[in-house]
Amino acid sequence: MMIFNLPKECRVDKNIPKESIYRNAEADEKFKRIFIDNVDKIRYEYALTYKNSNIERYIKDNERYDEIHFIRMVLKAKGKEKIISKLLHQLIPKGTILILEFEGEILISGVLKKIGNNRITVEEIYNTGWLNNENEKLKDLDYPNLNSTNMKSFYESIIEKIRIINLSKDSENIEKKNIDMLETLNKEIEELKFLRKKETQINRIVEIQNKLMKKIKERNEILGKYL
Repeated sequence: MMIFNLPKECRVDKNIPKESIYRNAEADEKFKRIFIDNVDKIRYEYALTYKNSNIERYIKDNERYDEIHFIRMVLKAKGKEKIISKLLHQLIPKGTILILEFEGEILISGVLKKIGNNRITVEEIYNTGWLNNENEKLKDLDYPNLNSTNMKSFYESIIEKIRIINLSKDSENIEKKNIDMLETLNKEIEELKFLRKKETQINRIVEIQNKLMKKIKERNEILGKYL
């Protein structure tokens, strides 16, 4: 996939019949009509797993990141992308990134969701808005630029980059140093989370937690300037 430059070992490249979406979603006529009128085709492009990436799975309580799916949808028209992306995210019990396409533009969609007792709870959806597929900001989403500590960290780093892309688009005056600082803080936060998980000594856990909270606060202060 040119956008993420994922390893070729992850490639699936299969069509998904639109009818299977209606059937699995038990969609009402309203959603069915939205798909018929707005979606041209759906393609299952890539599946990132431990086997083909060596990125560790993350499974804890009702958070499940054992693999990440990349699904491309070619649209017939703009206007219903939020509804379409939400429905797809609600259907798939895995970490999923949607790439919507329309006439040389793309929209990337990720989601934070909980999975438990065969129920999917969507917490928040993050969409980039429409971008030219040659936009330089998309290079930030390249595979080597994402956090590979584990599948959850990898997925959340995509979400964070979507947020940064949106900040760059919505605020022309955003300072490059702040974008660079966000990238650094995101990396440090994930490293501290990983250290905290592996640490066994209580005093060290407390020390790491304090550092982690400080970094999160710094990140939120930067993000708060542009929200």
